Amino acid sequence: MKTENTDVVVVGFGNAAQAAAVAAHQAGAKVLVLEKAPEKKKGGNTWFSHGAQFRHVHNGIEDEKPLLPHVSESEWAKIDLPPYTKDDFYSDIMRVTRGRSVPELAELLVNESYPTVRWMREMGIEWEILYSAAKPEGGRLRWHHGSSFINSKDGGGGLVEMWHRILRNKGIPARFETAASRILTNESGRVYGLVVETPEGFSEIHCKGLVLGCGGFSANPALRAQFLGAGWDLAKVRGTKYNTGDGIQMALDIGAQPFGHWSGSHATPIDADAGDYEGGFLDPANRRYRTHRYAWTIGVMVNSEGRRFIDEGEDFHSYTYAKTGAEILKQPGGIAYQIFDEKLKEAVSRYLYDGATPVVANSIKELAEMLEINPSALHKTVDEFNNAVVEDRPFDEVIRDGRHTEGIYPPKTNWAQKLDTPPFTAYAATCGLTFTYGGLKINTDCQVLNRSDRPIPGLYAAGELTAGFFYYNYPSGSGLLRGAVTGKIAGTNAAR
Repeated sequence: MKTENTDVVVVGFGNAAQAAAVAAHQAGAKVLVLEKAPEKKKGGNTWFSHGAQFRHVHNGIEDEKPLLPHVSESEWAKIDLPPYTKDDFYSDIMRVTRGRSVPELAELLVNESYPTVRWMREMGIEWEILYSAAKPEGGRLRWHHGSSFINSKDGGGGLVEMWHRILRNKGIPARFETAASRILTNESGRVYGLVVETPEGFSEIHCKGLVLGCGGFSANPALRAQFLGAGWDLAKVRGTKYNTGDGIQMALDIGAQPFGHWSGSHATPIDADAGDYEGGFLDPANRRYRTHRYAWTIGVMVNSEGRRFIDEGEDFHSYTYAKTGAEILKQPGGIAYQIFDEKLKEAVSRYLYDGATPVVANSIKELAEMLEINPSALHKTVDEFNNAVVEDRPFDEVIRDGRHTEGIYPPKTNWAQKLDTPPFTAYAATCGLTFTYGGLKINTDCQVLNRSDRPIPGLYAAGELTAGFFYYNYPSGSGLLRGAVTGKIAGTNAAR
């Protein structure tokens, strides 16, 4: 079998893997990157992140200026951005994961968030202000507390291309259509390389450090059914079809410890017409029209029987969207309808529903008939909701406004407004799986641990296959950040 040697091998080509490759090179290693997808499908799930948000700790505008040197002072003068402290970020993680996130890993993500996005800028990643998260107000732009402020230029696709350009400029080779097949260990248990498969056959690559950055098992229907549960094998996948859990399985085969929330996943409401794979866009070939459907928080969401099934106003969508897709999947047919009236037309337009096909009607009865929902059932739901709305305070989508319902279940905790102004508009949504939470146990050096909690020498992990960060849910903008933070650390330590 053909054999070659290098210092560090990185498996994968998304944000986490590319960050690892750059960090390892920066630490002085000779690096080789392997990706099983063809080059035209490069980038893993990162490519499908339209917004490519990076949540991070900051003290307001002065911390953001070094990340955005192209933004003028006149533009900064129009922006209202409250600080987002380490305590804020840590509390958000713990709140949405129900206290399950491993404290050391949550602290790692929080503490390294700003240094990592600053490092990425120094490496050549260009940031932009996430204007879609702002609400125009009196000639100013206002971000609610805890919302993401920056995203990578041209979204996830742009992030992949920028990382690839950085790799090329540094002379870091990347091989496509090269799938990692098996990890090689010596008699002492140290990783010294891996077997890879290409269209020409198998070969061995020997190395001193191996970084797995090749995603979870979101695109593996058998593993989804096994670990996420019945029906998940039929769920639509927002991202790449190449994240089939290979890296996790290879590590488990040499004694790595399975860890985290194996029955949990990031699953969001997406357009019901999205594809079974690459469903982050209605047209993945040119990345037109996002399929995410995140405006349900300000409207009412019902299933195909005309019943509400969640508290739509529990929190901002950035703290609930990752779990709401799973709730939709539980409904009959795995379908839900987000309903708005004319009062919400302008607000919904800020959620980028371009490309969606809405159903519009002049009455709830007509809307129900067009959606093939029992008109009496939907009319009863809307009447009960309208009668339960407490109108003691103004509607304000930028804050948790406390405008709520009383006397119905499920309640609506915030942003409750009567649906009483025609025309009424409905959007069909389904569950879109983004990534899985179960994976490999790591320490804060991003070393993969064995079943005795000892590091497997020479083996590191980054990105979606690292477990212990997210359970049940996650704060938006933390996934790509987790990839970059763990990639930077894994690559640096693998090189050493």
